[in-house]
Amino acid sequence: MKSTFEIAPNFTIKTIVSVKELMSHDLIYIYHHLQIGAIVQLELVGENIKGDPSYSVRFKGFLLGFITISGAVRSLYEGINAFEGEVADLNKQKFLPIKGIDLCLQATKMRMVS
Repeated sequence: MKSTFEIAPNFTIKTIVSVKELMSHDLIYIYHHLQIGAIVQLELVGENIKGDPSYSVRFKGFLLGFITISGAVRSLYEGINAFEGEVADLNKQKFLPIKGIDLCLQATKMRMVS
């Protein structure tokens, strides 16, 4: 008897990534609106030297910075030009601009490999 399994349709993988190259010239206009749980838009802008996809991170049209998706989760985002992420953590001090942003990315579809 051969047993097989299938991934449940509601199965998701969450990944935490840090925003690099924070754009302080746009961030000064919007940082006080950013909070944990805010939705940001990610758009493909190219690849790095290793071929990992790089995405711009925007909040309400303002450019916050860039992320690069590499490693094991890279294959989940290949071919995706735009998607959304959620702010997972903000590194800031009271009354000062944000020094770091962590995003939670959620992949809901997986490729079956045989």
